[in-house]
Parts: sequence; structure tokens; C-alpha cells
Amino acid sequence: MTNGILLIDKESGISSAKCVYMLRKKLSIKKIGHAGTLDPLATGLLPLLIGKATRVSNFLMDEVKVYETLAFFGEKTDSQDKTGKIIAKSSNLFSKKDLEMTIKGKFIGDIEQIPPMYSALKYNGRKLYELAREGKNVERKKRNIKIYDFEILSFDFPFARFKITCSKGTYIRTLVNDLGEELKTFANVHELRRIKVGDFHIKDSIKSENLENIPMVKIKEKIIPIDKALLNMDKIILDKSNLKKSINGMTIKLANKNDIENIRVYVEDEFIGIGKISNNALKLKRVFYEG
Repeated sequence: MTNGILLIDKESGISSAKCVYMLRKKLSIKKIGHAGTLDPLATGLLPLLIGKATRVSNFLMDEVKVYETLAFFGEKTDSQDKTGKIIAKSSNLFSKKDLEMTIKGKFIGDIEQIPPMYSALKYNGRKLYELAREGKNVERKKRNIKIYDFEILSFDFPFARFKITCSKGTYIRTLVNDLGEELKTFANVHELRRIKVGDFHIKDSIKSENLENIPMVKIKEKIIPIDKALLNMDKIILDKSNLKKSINGMTIKLANKNDIENIRVYVEDEFIGIGKISNNALKLKRVFYEG
């Protein structure tokens, strides 16, 4: 069975689930998922996880992400992007210096954010966007996020283009909406593109619109080994004599090793799983060895 990660450049107008469906059909493999939803409006990097790679989804979703977005100032929409209904307008102006100072003072580092109603988060078992489409608005708890970098790529009022490096759980639409309010106006997203997830970059992706017609051999050449999604973890290499014991759930005694919750485990050059070191003993938590 094929296992690994395929990087897709999602086109605007289709869902992330549609990309999963397209690859399932292409590869005739049912066990395929993705590592982080992109809104239908958004384009860009969508890592698709094939086979056993679905088991590293949480690790990939925890990675730092980089987006480019085009913001439009002066209008507030119910979805916080241009696809929504305009619910407020403002003619207030501001300068590029005002924008720079506001970003530096309020939108760098650890901040709080209230998730938008138009999101896939659930409330009493229902997705928020389903409730939003019914005209309902429910209270959402603030979430802690981190903005590592917020760069102004261009500014020509009422438009500004940004490059944003952020933590898991960040809603760029909400970030732009909140920035508008801080500037005493309104704002919504007109374009959104994800260009990086952890160490994975959009330049190494396949365009979603080409997926149906691209030769199978080209797709297989693009599939990335599972352990490449885990490079932020420490690594340990075992002797071949420990292979059978480790993949069968037995502990491997080690000498003078610090406790580590998640560590990549190899036998010689082969990645066999994710392990945990505790009290100088290693045990595999997730086995990826194929045999």
C-alpha cells in the first residue's frame, strides 16, 4: 500500500474535502486525509496524507503556517471575506504608518482571537458555519494564538497585502477583521493563500486542477516519506537486533537518555515509528514499519 504525503496547491472554489476525494479516486485508496482545512475561497498548500501517513495528521496540524492575504478595508462581511454579505461600511482612512504601528503594537506575539461563525468548529454537535447559514450566532470562547511575523507586502488603500507566519488555530479572516476594527474601520479578506506548513513549501506541490490528468508515475515521484513531516522531533537509531522487539511493543533499554515524549525511531536508515523514552527505556507509540 502507498504511504506518504502529497502536497497539493488547492485552487479557489473547491473544498479541501474535494481534493481528498480527487486523490482517493486517482490512487484507488480510501485511507487519505488532509492536514488542515483551507476555506473554499483560499488557495495554496494542502498536505494530503496517504495510508499510514494519516496517523501523523495531528503533528502536521501543530506546525507553524505561512499565509499571504489581500485585505480590503472599509467593509465588514458576515463571513469576514469577500464571499459574505456586507453588514457594515466605513469611510475612515489611515496611513501606512498607522497600519505598521497597529500591527506592531497589537498583532505580533501571543494574542487572543474569537473564532468566526463561518468555521468548521462545532457547537453542540453542529458546525458553526451551519448555524451561521441559519442566521444564528452563538458565543465562542477566545483562543490563544501566536503571530510570529506580520509583514506588509504592499499597501494601496483600500487594499493591503500581508505575509503572516502564525501558529495552529489562527484564522486569517478574523485577524484581518480585528485589524480593521483596531484601525477604527472594517476589513475583510479578498484573497488568501497558504504557502508553507512546517518545512513543506508550496513550490513542491501539484496543482489540484492538474491532479486528474497527471501521470501516476509523476504522482508517486512527488509522494514524500512520512518521517519528513516529523523533522522537528529528535531522532534515535537502533541496531537491527532491536527491530522485532520494538515493532512488537517491547521496551528497549537505553543508557543515560533524557525522557522524551515523541521521538523518531529508525533501525539503521529505515523509519519504523514514533516512540517515547521514559526512565531510560524506549517504547514505540506508533508503528510505521512495513516489513
